[in-house]
Amino acid sequence: MKPGFGAVAAVPRGAASGRVAIDRRAGVAAAALFAGSLALTGLATAWMVRPPAPAQTRTVSTLSGAPLTLPAAWFVRPGAAAGATPDRLDLAIPWSALSASGGDDRLHVTATRAPDTAAPLGPARRYARFLTAEVRATPDGLMQRRFRTGSPFEGEDLYLAQPDGNRFAARCATALPDPQGACLSEVRVGDLALRVRFAEARLPFWNEALAGLERIFGRPGGAP
Repeated sequence: MKPGFGAVAAVPRGAASGRVAIDRRAGVAAAALFAGSLALTGLATAWMVRPPAPAQTRTVSTLSGAPLTLPAAWFVRPGAAAGATPDRLDLAIPWSALSASGGDDRLHVTATRAPDTAAPLGPARRYARFLTAEVRATPDGLMQRRFRTGSPFEGEDLYLAQPDGNRFAARCATALPDPQGACLSEVRVGDLALRVRFAEARLPFWNEALAGLERIFGRPGGAP
């Protein structure tokens, strides 16, 4: 008997099973898409809440008239830029940033605001009464002077840039447990006073180092 009005036609068994397979595949695909969206949401959330990458530079505005922006790796103590006292900054500057000679050692710099008073006596006059009469010229344009036995600076040599040491002077200990800090120099760049410690082996590069310090601390904004 043929189906008439109000009768339900029989569905072939093969067609029904085909629809079930299609529905099952669609459900699996929808579940996969839902799981993928959850994973992406989780990744996005993790990216949003993760801590920011450490800054490559730090800016210090407490010492000089213009802010100094310096590489973060130069600061001696972690967080030194944020927690530095208003009147002092401690840095360890790689020689590769100062001189073409390069090397793994560092120039240790303590920067403070230079006093507003008149500049003190030059090093040649300041140390004159403690020095022997012996003078030796070095190949790199310095004069080497020796401190007298019994003076406050016994065991040190004084190196002066010719003619009077006003551009550069350094005291170097002849015997020191830490050879990397054997020499001490005081340099003024703009409104900053720099106390610099370095190895005596670096004396031949004093001119490059001084030019590098003037470039870093004398230019607006600090290091390039």
